[in-house]
Amino acid sequence: MNPPGESIEPLLLRLREGADREESFRLLFDRFYRPLFRFFERRGFSSQECQDLVQETFLRIYQGLGGFRGEARWEHWIFRIAANTASKALRHRGAVKRASHSVPLEEEDVADSPRASDGTPAPLRRLLGREMKERLIQGIDGLPAQMRRCVRLRVIQDLDYDEIAAILQLSPSTVKVQLFKARKRLRAELGDPFANLDL
Repeated sequence: MNPPGESIEPLLLRLREGADREESFRLLFDRFYRPLFRFFERRGFSSQECQDLVQETFLRIYQGLGGFRGEARWEHWIFRIAANTASKALRHRGAVKRASHSVPLEEEDVADSPRASDGTPAPLRRLLGREMKERLIQGIDGLPAQMRRCVRLRVIQDLDYDEIAAILQLSPSTVKVQLFKARKRLRAELGDPFANLDL
């Protein structure tokens, strides 16, 4: 493991340059194995599937290191790969189910129905949801760096306090304090629609 507080960027840089590649990749694996396992576990995959998906994710990370240009933060890049891996696995699972079960044509997707139960037209619902999401992203972007990283891992990657602490090399209590402060700040800046913001 990297010493507490040490950034992961130098490790990724060494990997990209091919310097001590095997050892650097082992350190990356040690740092991210458990958070990635939990990431897949929370999405309903079995323990064996989680192990397979973590391995597939690390393979994709290894293959993609040369193309990583630092346009996104490293943890977002890694979890984006994990999210793509999960989506691919779910699509495959869905294809297998569709092949083994016929679905009646008259079955209707409730999510695509023109009106919600409250009578709001679906396009308006989507527009309002998009506007709120944009406001939240702007609010998060205005937070101090460490607080912003904690919130993004919590909100976007759906990680728990211990996982965020492991990735950012912080104590869990520091993560909780950062998220508590972020919650208060975002509620004050964004107003009533975000009163129930869960961090």
